[in-house]
Amino acid sequence: MRLGPDTGGAAAAIYRQYTELLYTLTFSPEAAAGFRFHSVTYQLPRAAIASVESVAQTLNRGPTEIARGGNQLLIWLQLSGESDANYAGRECKLRPGDVVVLDYAREIFVRAPDFASIYVMMERNMVPPVFHAPLTHGTLFAADSGPGRLLCRSIESLFQTMDALTLAEANVALDALITMASGMLEGEMARRTVSEVSGDPLLDKALAFIDRNLARLDLTPALLEKSLPLSRSSLYRLFEPLGGVRNAILERRLERAMKVLLTSTAARPPLFIIARDHGFASGKQYSRAFRARFGTTPHQFYDMVRSKDSAALAAQAERFGFEGLQKWIREQI
Repeated sequence: MRLGPDTGGAAAAIYRQYTELLYTLTFSPEAAAGFRFHSVTYQLPRAAIASVESVAQTLNRGPTEIARGGNQLLIWLQLSGESDANYAGRECKLRPGDVVVLDYAREIFVRAPDFASIYVMMERNMVPPVFHAPLTHGTLFAADSGPGRLLCRSIESLFQTMDALTLAEANVALDALITMASGMLEGEMARRTVSEVSGDPLLDKALAFIDRNLARLDLTPALLEKSLPLSRSSLYRLFEPLGGVRNAILERRLERAMKVLLTSTAARPPLFIIARDHGFASGKQYSRAFRARFGTTPHQFYDMVRSKDSAALAAQAERFGFEGLQKWIREQI
């Protein structure tokens, strides 16, 4: 698809019509006056790979836009332009050669100059569980890193050879790219948890598995027992210092969910999305568990965060022994 160059606004209006199915879109007057857009898309049965070139713009995907629809996952390669981005509270600058993994079920804000990119859009049911983990959204592989270079070249190579591939070959190549990205994500998540290591390599491995699979409703002692592998008695002894396997899973779900509340920019946090992303069967189940652990509902807690009520938050942190909240208060308020 090619639109523009545009001097009368017709091309920009067409672009806005389909872009605002997913985002709220704004242009500067200069960008609107010289609007242009070029995209080449290859559609596969469960995914698409596309190139995009366009003018400077700001894209926002918050709770209102999420509610309109769109539930896919993206692997985005920035080819040109340096964009300022905020992915559900995770701020970053997206530079040429960087690769970022995004989840359309989570908040996205991007302020981009004139840019070019290639992206892979995937259905949720075709990717490994690590893509569904809340911590995955906004994970950036820098252009100068090993994973970043490998992913960048793989995405470019796949896009450039699509015309020479059969449908079956393209599907195999795409599966290989997703498998590679999954491995990179698991490695990145393991690096993030290095400061939380227990000193027991087996327990650290088990906790890393929990973190990668928080969104799964079937994340149970039986699944851990099968995946490590360990006997049930060994598994239970391993988790005794953490109050048992189920307690450890619940604690990590609640603490990761609280971090979403601490970084959200929404007027009211979408509890059903937070619940789904952290393995709770419903918003009500999540709210009950949150209140039992932290002594307040998610909405009440979020109101304290939004108002920067440091005294109330500090009291909650001290009363319930939540070190992560205490650290956030010191850094943010």
